Amino acid sequence: MTLVLFLLLSPAFAGSAPHFSLPNLGTANGYGALVFESDRLTTAYPHLYQEYTPGNVTPNLLYDTYFGIVSGAGGEWLTDADSANYEVGTGIIVVERPPIANPSLTVTEYDFAPMSYKGLGVAQVLKIRNRGNTTVSGVQLVSLHNWHVGGTETASSSDAGHMVESGSDVTLDYAGPGANDAVCSGAYDAVLAGQMISGGCAQTGDDVVPAFGWRLGDLAPGAEAWVGVLTGAAGGADAWIAGRTAQEWYLDELADWAEWQGRAAAPDGLDADELAVYHQQLAYLRMAQVQEPGDAFGQIPASFPVAATAPGFDHIWNITWVRDGSYAAAALAAAGRTQEAADALAFLSQGKTGEFRSYVGNADYLVSVCRTYGDGTEWSDTDANGPNVEFDDFGLYLWALGEVRAAGRADVVQSLGPAALDGVADVLVGLIDPNTGLLQPDSSIWERHWNGQQQQFAYSSIQAVAGLTAAADIADDLADSRAETYRTATATLSAGIRDHLLDASGVIAASKDQLDVGSNYLDLAAVEAFNHDILEPGGAEFEASYAAWDRLRVESGNGYARNDDGSSYDAAEWAVIDLRLAEALRRSCALDDADALESWITAQAVLNHDTIPELYDPATGDYAGPAPMLGFGAGAYVWNMVHRAELEGQCAADSDSAVGKPDSGPCGCGSTGASWAGAWGMLGIIGALARRGARP
Repeated sequence: MTLVLFLLLSPAFAGSAPHFSLPNLGTANGYGALVFESDRLTTAYPHLYQEYTPGNVTPNLLYDTYFGIVSGAGGEWLTDADSANYEVGTGIIVVERPPIANPSLTVTEYDFAPMSYKGLGVAQVLKIRNRGNTTVSGVQLVSLHNWHVGGTETASSSDAGHMVESGSDVTLDYAGPGANDAVCSGAYDAVLAGQMISGGCAQTGDDVVPAFGWRLGDLAPGAEAWVGVLTGAAGGADAWIAGRTAQEWYLDELADWAEWQGRAAAPDGLDADELAVYHQQLAYLRMAQVQEPGDAFGQIPASFPVAATAPGFDHIWNITWVRDGSYAAAALAAAGRTQEAADALAFLSQGKTGEFRSYVGNADYLVSVCRTYGDGTEWSDTDANGPNVEFDDFGLYLWALGEVRAAGRADVVQSLGPAALDGVADVLVGLIDPNTGLLQPDSSIWERHWNGQQQQFAYSSIQAVAGLTAAADIADDLADSRAETYRTATATLSAGIRDHLLDASGVIAASKDQLDVGSNYLDLAAVEAFNHDILEPGGAEFEASYAAWDRLRVESGNGYARNDDGSSYDAAEWAVIDLRLAEALRRSCALDDADALESWITAQAVLNHDTIPELYDPATGDYAGPAPMLGFGAGAYVWNMVHRAELEGQCAADSDSAVGKPDSGPCGCGSTGASWAGAWGMLGIIGALARRGARP
């Protein structure tokens, strides 16, 4: 590896400072997903995917749900929040509530989709404590549940701690152990009037709103009480509770997360904030992986059904793309969660494809050319320019399977490998253009559709090299003679990239087509050529490309747009682009520049619930688009953190033979260590405050 002195060293946060801009949090359990919006739970989906089959759209079942309190001081609904954050590395949302009428009381709420509940479910746990010097009299805690179960709703209570609400879309099983009252109407107004709710529930109507009430009596100074409700769409609420107290629900969920995270890799060299963000990304990947039995099992959608509140970027990508799923699977394999990685790839391998056979050389192909419905059936969005047909998916899928192989799962190679070679690797070989050595034109990573929009994109050929390299190793494991064919194909593609995708200065172009035009051919997706060693990290082409990519740095100053094509989506700052460029910089031993990008992502996450979005606003750095993003956010971050120490170790090993390197810096690539240390110290203080619950 050649060491290069880069002149574009980034000072600590050259532009916008990290700041809070994401009011929403999500929690999920592999079956359903919920959204906490600013101060309460407002959204609940019974599945993680948008559509199971065409037109079979997953509905939002929840309007809102929250707690209230009645005491001698009056009544109020707890719909304000001092702070809302995760218990780090979990799906548990911790909300600090201010009960305004009772200043001596402190209220902490824990909301989570229990990982051990086999369906859409939410556990709402409230802890109340009297920190004052006098007794608070006549306390009743109340929970309100405004779900929309479809059509005419019917609710009834078998006793004060149990209710069932049913409609045309779902039946909900409520359990509120220890409750003294369960009503179906009137609770909202009663609490505001300072009146305890009382009675039972038996009602049919258009908007039934069940509520539980716990009569705690007097709370002496220092006294504490816990209450909780489990709402489940799969029945069996009592079976899940199994006699446990609400406090035990919370503690058991924490223990489950600790055990799961304990079996994942904990990379060396991460500071406290990086480690927290890393484990939260793993938590997101776990929560978002579908656990429903059957065809939906194992998939990882591109995002949670949550978006930042950013004008113009309100899309939600809880759809499974092959590309995003491959990045997520590779990251899970790197982190030691190999079964989850294997399950993700098995979902993509169902072979419910073929609609676009004529676009793929009339070959039978295994994985979707774009994305999938919830049942695994191929789904490509189509506009006036035709469908998206993305050959990069084939290379990415093989690359991810190779990463599972590298993580020691020979059984996965045996089970998925033969079909992968037949239906993916062979298809890729057949798609090589003999005139250029590149893949034939496709829609590629940024989904440019067809009907004249398809091009010979660098990214697709780069991922074909990575995928066919993995396919050759898989073929060796299977004693399959096609290994040499795949190695020959990778050599052809690599030569095609070098011969047809570099301009006169050595800058790698977005596509041969754009390079032939001679302008507007910058695209940071092409950075993967250096991450897959097709072009030399730190070599002349990287130095030229990195200098050219400075034109893609966004106005806010810390990260990069994806390309120079000009749309607002193209011009946004992309977290995945920042992270993939950071890896290439680290491979080139430009460690300070790599650190600057990763630390910007980390510092933003620390102040935004340890969450990584799809996009940042290019002018302000505000969160935009889905958040969390999974393959393109959580997966990319996990991947970088797992491999960082290894890449830096290679720099240190190479530094003794470097030519022209300065004396300072971790590997002789220059250093901004002094200014960075000061900035990071401030961020550590900010991060500590955020973790103590102070909302920025």
